[in-house]
Amino acid sequence: MSNTAIILAGGKSLRFGKDKTRLEINGVKIIETIVGKCKPLFSDIIIVGGGDFNIPGTREVPDIFRGAGPLGGIHAGLSAAVNEVCFVAACDMPNFYVPLIIKLLSYSAEYDAVLPKTENYLQPLFAVYRKRLLPKAETLLSQNICKTLRLLEDAKVRYIEIQPSECKSINDIFFNINFREDFEMYKDSVPPVLSVVGFTDSGKTTYLEKLLPALKKRGIKLGVIKHDSHSFDIDVPGKDSWRLTQAGADITVVSSPAKIAIIEKWEREENLSLLALRFNGKVDLILTEGYKRDKALKIEIRRAAKTREPFCKDEELFAIAGDYVETQTSIPLLPLDDAEPMADLIMSFLKKERQNDNA
Repeated sequence: MSNTAIILAGGKSLRFGKDKTRLEINGVKIIETIVGKCKPLFSDIIIVGGGDFNIPGTREVPDIFRGAGPLGGIHAGLSAAVNEVCFVAACDMPNFYVPLIIKLLSYSAEYDAVLPKTENYLQPLFAVYRKRLLPKAETLLSQNICKTLRLLEDAKVRYIEIQPSECKSINDIFFNINFREDFEMYKDSVPPVLSVVGFTDSGKTTYLEKLLPALKKRGIKLGVIKHDSHSFDIDVPGKDSWRLTQAGADITVVSSPAKIAIIEKWEREENLSLLALRFNGKVDLILTEGYKRDKALKIEIRRAAKTREPFCKDEELFAIAGDYVETQTSIPLLPLDDAEPMADLIMSFLKKERQNDNA
């Protein structure tokens, strides 16, 4: 845990055409997603570039050698780091792959730098550097040498081979957004999210049971995320997968021709935006039950027998499914006992989203 994460956010985004450090997927900035994935691993998180992001749990530092590219950012990060071992990453990598970070860090005690290698390519902007490389970085930059790989000359370096199968299309763990086309391709692959919310026992699951088939018959491929505020266990005690997990497996996969289940031990609750990224390119829409505090648009269940108090603010809502007339809101109010009108409204929403993407 006594390691530093350095996120490089000081580029000029010339190829993209505007500041790409502010790019959002489903209402969450990519850099915020990266920070969220770093927090469990690092005691110190630095954003280099001075972008005034104001992300809790991070420090922002400016480049010392301005206009020196990624090496200048690495230098500034190493200068500010409070730990010897530093992980460096660019801010435009949405497929931020935590297991690889853990693997890179596991070699950090023995090497000055640990870099992934994909066939003939090195990945210096998703790599571990020790703070003792700082004098070498400063010497290079003082000589106007800005090539990052020059930092590795005469250093003790470990290269971690990454199989080509892990680096395909938008699921490439090193995929970064250089051009608008990259962003549009990636954004199109992340499905929109609508969260069904309401007071306890308002009938969220019952409503979803009506809404899911209504959308399926319209040809929508669906993902569902169920929020549970308590711990749960889908493993049946005594079954093989349960026994393997109990024996010490951190991740257990049960695979068959019909379905696959991944049972993974988790130290914290994952936020909705990161969970949604797991559905990339697989579904047209994600529906969730719960997640009131996340930024996704919400379908609120309002039942007169429960309470007439609103559960969410109007600006958070996509629509209301209720069993009484609400005259104090401009939000679409649709029947609670018939999901067909909601399915039609969602279809219009998805059509508009596609049109916006293609505009």
